[in-house]
Amino acid sequence: MRPSPDELLAGLRLSLNDTLLPNVEDRWARYVGTAMDLVLQHLQLRLAREQDALAEDSADMAAVLAAVAGRAAVLGARAPAAGRVDWGELSELLAAFSNGSAGADDDATARNEHLRAAVVAAMRWLDDADPAGDHPDAGKLRDELLRLTRRQVDRVAPLVEPLFMTFGPVAK
Repeated sequence: MRPSPDELLAGLRLSLNDTLLPNVEDRWARYVGTAMDLVLQHLQLRLAREQDALAEDSADMAAVLAAVAGRAAVLGARAPAAGRVDWGELSELLAAFSNGSAGADDDATARNEHLRAAVVAAMRWLDDADPAGDHPDAGKLRDELLRLTRRQVDRVAPLVEPLFMTFGPVAK
């Protein structure tokens, strides 16, 4: 559809910077206008890269969650509920997320949020099952989920332009 979202944002930025801001006398109003331009610039950046990052993030989470569920099933089969940690419970928890997951035809953001909720649930389960952090298998699974979280932070960091602005009047 024309104009594209990127063209709309570029047009807004052009009008703001070339037409509006040069005619603004008030320092505070100019500051707010500059902050608005930063937000528009941020939106352009996200628009260009967000869908690819979202797809990569969802694929990464799905793979890690499948591996964690598989490992928990193996651990549960090896020592079913007899040990200190009931691994079958974690496997069942992640299977419930898998069975209720958003399909390929659903909204990519909804699918990503669903997977993210599964990661949080797995981390909470591991924290509850091994609060002292001394079970080696729980530690390995927890570390895998933490590595996933680190990759997620690294993946979205380029999508975030820091907007250093305050919302009080500029000192004269």
